[in-house]
Amino acid sequence: MSDEEHDARTWAAERRDFVAERRDHISHGRDHIADRRDAVADERERLADERDALSIVAQQDPKRGADRPETAGSDASTMSDAGAERRTARQERDQHASERTIAATEREHAEKRRLADNPTTQLALVFAEISQHLFEATDFDDVLTRIVAVAVSSLPGCDMASITASDRSGYRTVASTHDAATKADHAQYDVDEGPCLDAIDEPKVYSPRLPDPRWPALGERPSRYGVESILSYRLTPADQNAVGAALPGSLNTYAQERDPFDADTQEVGLILAAHASVAARAAHERDTIDAARRNLIEALSSRDVIGQAKGILMERLRITPEDAFDLLRRSSQQLNIKLREIASTLTQTGELDGGHPS
Repeated sequence: MSDEEHDARTWAAERRDFVAERRDHISHGRDHIADRRDAVADERERLADERDALSIVAQQDPKRGADRPETAGSDASTMSDAGAERRTARQERDQHASERTIAATEREHAEKRRLADNPTTQLALVFAEISQHLFEATDFDDVLTRIVAVAVSSLPGCDMASITASDRSGYRTVASTHDAATKADHAQYDVDEGPCLDAIDEPKVYSPRLPDPRWPALGERPSRYGVESILSYRLTPADQNAVGAALPGSLNTYAQERDPFDADTQEVGLILAAHASVAARAAHERDTIDAARRNLIEALSSRDVIGQAKGILMERLRITPEDAFDLLRRSSQQLNIKLREIASTLTQTGELDGGHPS
């Protein structure tokens, strides 16, 4: 299907949905007015029933009955007939209200079906699932693995995928769904050119077929591994200059046939790359925080153990805190054992390795 035909179908579908939504809106408004009108009628007839009931009570009063014996029976009969008519009218209104409720439910279901069939809604639902899948990753490596798996499952035409990371030492593949994808990456690393490298600095780089004149040195090298088309996207780190920041890189999608990625698929890939970048940053920051927490706990624990060891040496050898720490440090250097382990041994056994008495 050409882009013109795709645009025409999309416009027709959007116009149809707009007309249906407008019609439903008018129907909802009409039903609301009918409900209000029925409520007013019900209240009016409730008051009429109460009035008739009071009239019947008054007619049954012995004093009043003596005054108008000739009309009491006629009035009661008339009120009874009027009450029956009102009950019939109420039943009809209840029936109409029930029919309106059924019609409203059917319109609601039709609206949900239209939304479900709408490409934009379908895409939103897909990426909601993708986001949940990515953010459930346990660590940074896990999220990278999930990103390439999602690329293959969500991008039509994508047969395999990988992620390229870049740093001062060069390029490396940090996640891949297939050995052929990894080899296609390295084919580009070896000649220092190709879509996956250009995409580190550009949002999207597409090579619909190989060889591509933009990368003459690359030539047909990826084709040796079954790759005929490459579509790469930039993965952006939170802060490339920050110490320990997630590495800049690219998400590479490979196809075994030529020019499989249409305009819609390329746009979906851009959204996926944006989701992937956010998920990767979040996972990396979470790993960094967890590592800092572990280091802090270890540092606090080491300080406590070393303090206990210093106290033991100060009490038994009658030395100053500085001398006690110096003794622990020299023992650590002589035995090539961490200072914390020397201190832990002393607190647990009462002995200091290295020939020093405890």
